[in-house]
Amino acid sequence: MMLKNWSRILLAVFTFSLVLSLSFTASAFSIEKQKNILIIHSYSEGLQWTSEQNAGIIENITKSNNNCAIFVEYMDWKNYPYQNNLDSLYNYLKYKYSDKKLDLIITTDDAALTFALENRGDLFSNAPIVFSGVNQEKISQIQGKYENLTGVMEEIDPTDTIRMARKINPDIENLYLMVDNSESGVTTSKIILEKVKQMNPEIKVIPMNNMSFSTVIDTVGRLDNKSMLLFATYYSDGTGSIIDFNLACREVSKYSAVPTYHLYDFGLNNGAFGGNMLSGRLYGNYAAELALRILEGESADNIAIYSPKATRKVFDYNQMKRFNISRDKLPSDTEIFNEPFSFFETYRLLVLAVAAVFIFLILFVMILLIYIKKIRRIRKELHISNEELTQTYEELVATDDELKNQLHEISEIQRNLAESEEKYTYLALHDVLTGLPNRRSLFEDADRILHKGNKKAALLFIDMDNFKYINDTMGHEFGDLLIKAASDRLSLDLLEKSTLYRLGGDEFIILAEETGQDRAEQLTADILYSFKENFFVKNIGLHISFSIGIAIYPKHGNNIEELIKSADIAMYKAKESGKNRYVLYDKIMNKDFTERMNIEKHLHTAMDNNEFELFYQPQFDLNTNKVTGLEALLRWRSPELGLVSPMKFIKVAEDTHLIIQLGEWVLIQACDFLSHLHKQGLTDMKMSVNISTLQIFQSDFNTKVLKIIDYFKLDPSSIELEITETVLIESFEVVYDKLLKLREKGIGIALDDFGKGYSSLSYLKQLPITTLKIDKTFIDNVSLIQENKTITQHIIKMGRSMGISVIAEGVEHNDQLEYLKKYECDKIQGYLFSRPLPKEEVEKLLKGLK
Repeated sequence: MMLKNWSRILLAVFTFSLVLSLSFTASAFSIEKQKNILIIHSYSEGLQWTSEQNAGIIENITKSNNNCAIFVEYMDWKNYPYQNNLDSLYNYLKYKYSDKKLDLIITTDDAALTFALENRGDLFSNAPIVFSGVNQEKISQIQGKYENLTGVMEEIDPTDTIRMARKINPDIENLYLMVDNSESGVTTSKIILEKVKQMNPEIKVIPMNNMSFSTVIDTVGRLDNKSMLLFATYYSDGTGSIIDFNLACREVSKYSAVPTYHLYDFGLNNGAFGGNMLSGRLYGNYAAELALRILEGESADNIAIYSPKATRKVFDYNQMKRFNISRDKLPSDTEIFNEPFSFFETYRLLVLAVAAVFIFLILFVMILLIYIKKIRRIRKELHISNEELTQTYEELVATDDELKNQLHEISEIQRNLAESEEKYTYLALHDVLTGLPNRRSLFEDADRILHKGNKKAALLFIDMDNFKYINDTMGHEFGDLLIKAASDRLSLDLLEKSTLYRLGGDEFIILAEETGQDRAEQLTADILYSFKENFFVKNIGLHISFSIGIAIYPKHGNNIEELIKSADIAMYKAKESGKNRYVLYDKIMNKDFTERMNIEKHLHTAMDNNEFELFYQPQFDLNTNKVTGLEALLRWRSPELGLVSPMKFIKVAEDTHLIIQLGEWVLIQACDFLSHLHKQGLTDMKMSVNISTLQIFQSDFNTKVLKIIDYFKLDPSSIELEITETVLIESFEVVYDKLLKLREKGIGIALDDFGKGYSSLSYLKQLPITTLKIDKTFIDNVSLIQENKTITQHIIKMGRSMGISVIAEGVEHNDQLEYLKKYECDKIQGYLFSRPLPKEEVEKLLKGLK
């Protein structure tokens, strides 16, 4: 019998081991190789239709468990529908993706699809293509001509919208169509004309693509009750003038005498009345579904092109009110946009239930009063029958009531004491603003977690980037709301057995039990990714990011104080590295942290002690062979630290906001020296001054710049402000408005270190840039011997084609100079001509060149 039992036990152990082994094997092979996906958009990133499709695609792909790397490119075809744009794009993508195998291409709208089909053999590894936002006419042109292709058809059909419009106003006979003369505008107009003719030939369609925008405004303002207005695709008027889509929609709606129906849902909040509107996000979702099927192994040729329902019946409440249109004239499945909140309509069942309970309570009280009255009558009868007995009873009742009242008072006092104790205990361990556990709670939890035998744990020190600026400019109430919103989003990314604490201000800590380095880094990456979406506080949208330091227990500290210190140092390292990132603590950082603190300590007194000095690097014009400009460069010679590199102290100055005062000093000194040179007869000389992000963020930045230039009686065109691409990425809208006003005054705007960062062509086209400075990394390896292997020539051609002056930085060798001359670079700056010099030596150099 025992032998039989032992055999069963051994069989069970063997079975369990086999299952465990197979499970491990399956898990090991479940990690797939990374798939590379390229998304090509026909239009610019700023076009809402494009951004909605992009968001829909990425939204669905990132929800899957596929290991995917997504690359996004914008053709900006509406702004630049020219062959040289395609040639430049071809060269740029060939350079960028020559060594990268693509597994899938997703295109939006016609231009991107055509480009991908014509060039995927040369550029994109013959990858399968999934398209989105392509209408019926385009698909009829390509269907059956290409292999390895599928997609989502954009079915333009205004008939449902027209039916809804005629239900609201049966007198409609004329349809005024807002389209432009672009490729998509012509195609859309043709499809709408055909659909309307099929639906009702009696409706007269009047396209407004050949009208100037002022004529359009005048026309829509005179429309009568027999007319409806349908807004389709619109990017330029009949004269070719470019008009922002949203602005055009708002202006047309503002002056129109009839409701403005819209073909696309991004017209909402831009004056659109409504209709059965196409949704770019839905098209992006559907295209992503096809893409995922292909990534999972299905052939694109086996997936039919289909036209899903990607429309929404939406109407704007404000426009309904403006034109006095009631809800009962709209379809029952209609969404009402911007409708004010109604408590009764939202909580109808709850209100009725509360009313029913209230009526029941009233009936109960009435019955109770009748019953009490009956008891009183009985008592009165008993009192008449036996007065002495009643008197005794009343005395007993009075005594009993008094005792009950005393007992109730004692119970109430005990309950209040218990609630107060619980409340004070909670407040002692939690942050009042966010409700998160506080520093004291962290230390109590850490004492328990780190000394209960845990072999590992991780601590994340999280600090919001640029919060001090937001708090100073938007107000403390706004800052508190932002902290609360940020803490709510941080809470969504927590691992099991991990807790989020607020230390104070904009600092948070996550303590994760049983977590090693790999899981901690994954958690941190998830947090940074989750903050890519904007916040909306008081209807103001803004993007925030975090710098995060990671410390691992017990490797980086044996107690909570050591872990916090290590993670804090790593967090500072993340900020120095550019913010919006995380850094794992290393003992080497202690030295860097100490050095940074030492720099910060002496930086506060450096300006008062006159320790700063400006050097100037000449800019040599290759067309005139003259020095036509100087770049002002800041130097710090500290009595205690010696000559401190700008790479070290500029970042500290920005973190401490000393850069605002220091940047103003630099501009004053540079303008003073330029004024001196002009008085010496060098009236053509220009001055370039680097501007920090924080300076531009100041509300009085433009006023200060203009006041300084006016003080030294300088022509604004002789001053050029240099900004970096980081400024554009973090705060494009603020930068755009301010720089445009400065440019209108004649001040030049230079984009520094071009190519080193984001380098978006859309930013270059929109901003009032006058000068493009090619980063030194693009100059180091150029020569006429290997000229076809560099992208520098394309950058120069691009700048010149846009009418922008191009300066090459870091020119140190003659072969670099010959290369730049050949491709007609405007100016050079570097050690080949001159190092940065103090102002006395600059004067000598300029006088010697006369």
